[in-house]
Amino acid sequence: MKFLYKISPVIFFILLLFLWELIPLLLKTPTYVFPRISDIYSAVYSARDAFISNMATTFFEAILGFILGSSIGFITGIVMAENMFLKRILLPYVVASNAIPAIALAPLVVLWFGHGIESKVILVAFLCFFPLSINTFRGLCEYPVIYKELFFTYGAKPREFLLRFKIRNALPYIFSGLKLNATYSVVGAIVAEFVGATSGLGFGMLQASYNINTPRLFGYIIVACFMGLTMYYLIVVIERYSLKLKKYNHDEKD
Repeated sequence: MKFLYKISPVIFFILLLFLWELIPLLLKTPTYVFPRISDIYSAVYSARDAFISNMATTFFEAILGFILGSSIGFITGIVMAENMFLKRILLPYVVASNAIPAIALAPLVVLWFGHGIESKVILVAFLCFFPLSINTFRGLCEYPVIYKELFFTYGAKPREFLLRFKIRNALPYIFSGLKLNATYSVVGAIVAEFVGATSGLGFGMLQASYNINTPRLFGYIIVACFMGLTMYYLIVVIERYSLKLKKYNHDEKD
């Protein structure tokens, strides 16, 4: 039973592929409406060089934007948590930034920064800013007050309390923001490519759509999903290692 529980995602994935192949065949659905999984595989394999090139472009844009947006969001979260005056100024704008649709902002970013990689990275960074800034802010603010009193009783300065306790205590919140950013970064890069690009998954999706090549379009969608999943689980691995290291250091001190 335990083994079945572990492999259940794999079983469900195989079942999904089987149904995807079977249902369009039974319903005699035209390929341009809803292709079978074998049609999608053939479309991806026949254009594998283009898929690899476009995937590499989007991945590079997503990684750069993820790093930039997460860094700015992390610093902003610390600033708001450590300074109540700046929190009153910044917090409404941080929240308002999340209400701006990326698809509406993308044309402006491309207009300001051109069709190169800069506009894609900036849009990705914009999408990655809010989740980490809010999660960092919340994580740094939620802790038992007794720990603060204990640190200051032993003569610790606010900076030492921040670095040695508050950031470590906020790690679950911070990683929650990073996991959101892992998927947002792929979405942001693709949305920016819709507006203006000569390569990337978004560019490939537009080309496939214009040519009514539905199997290839589905191929790009699936590749984008796998890219988002890969980045998400990479953060999950780093989170587990970091939390284990935090627990190990705590046990060492005890």
